[in-house]
Parts: sequence; C-alpha cells; structure tokens
Amino acid sequence: MRRLLIPLLVIIAVLAIGGGIFYAVYNNYTYYSTDDAQITGPIVNVSAPAAGTLTSLSIKQGDTVTADQTIGTITLPPSTSANGTAGTPATINLTSPMNGTILQVPAVQGQNVAPGLAIAEVTNLSTVVVTAYVDENSINNVSVGQSVDITIDAYKDTSFTGHVQQIVLDNNGGKDIVPGMSAEVTIHLH
Repeated sequence: MRRLLIPLLVIIAVLAIGGGIFYAVYNNYTYYSTDDAQITGPIVNVSAPAAGTLTSLSIKQGDTVTADQTIGTITLPPSTSANGTAGTPATINLTSPMNGTILQVPAVQGQNVAPGLAIAEVTNLSTVVVTAYVDENSINNVSVGQSVDITIDAYKDTSFTGHVQQIVLDNNGGKDIVPGMSAEVTIHLH
C-alpha cells in the first residue's frame, strides 16, 4: 500500500504545481492587474467671499445640491458712517457652483470666516474616473475599449466594471464613489 501511495502523492503534487504554473501564465496572458489606481474627479471649493460670520449653513456631508442653490449665509460686520453711526449689517448668500454632492463641510455655523476660507467641497459623482497607472512594460498590451474589472478599497464586496478610455466606470452600483479613494483594476487583455 505504501509503495502505491508515495508515487500517487508525488503525481498529485506535480500536477498541482503544474496547474499553478499554468494558471499563473494564463492569468498573466489574459489580464493585467494593478493596485496603483485612484478615483479622481473635479472637487470645487465653496469659499467665503468676504470676512464676516457664517450665520447659516444648510448642508452636511453627503447632501445633493444643485447649481446656484443657496447653502449658507455670511453676515458682514456693520459698517460705520462718517458721523459714527453703525449701519445695518449686509449679508452674502453662499451658493453651490455646480450640481453635485457635498464631500466635506469644514466650516460650522456661527464661526467667523475670512475671504477664501473653505466652507464646503462639492463634486459631481457622475464624472469621477479611475486613474490607473500601467507599467510601461505592459502598456503596449492595453488598448481603448478593453474591459476592466475594478475593486474599490472602501467597497471590497462590490465589483465594478468599466472600459479603457481613461478608466471609465459603467455604473457606480449605488455606492458613493468619491475622488481620493484607492482602487485595484484588472484589464482583460485577451
């Protein structure tokens, strides 16, 4: 029994090693994978246009806004006339510069603001792309139109698909994919 078992185990081990080598060669021929990829897209800051007090702020992270929607109000300090009387404080409405989603709100209602201080960050989630860096030795194997599988680190349980153009997602699968997230891509070469 022992004489039969040892050769059988050797054959199984050789087949397993050969299968592993075949799989690795086939996988490298069929796919190119890289984890040197990141979600990118335009992020626009909504900044204070003048010094004053942020008297209202009607947004929070994750809110959807439309272009020109009022998202807050800054009350300017009252001006003093030549005869020393204080005038009525003026207000400035802060508006969203685009349709999109609020990524961050670093300001809080009631704080004093200065010109240029970021009140909110907004992006259009339908325009985000995956920027993947392909090794120069493999770039000749990648061409426009090839299918791409994408795994975003924050959503490991969800697989996304796209195609080579820049890496363009076919859809977001109902997930909030925002600029700055890390990703891994697998390009279907053959």
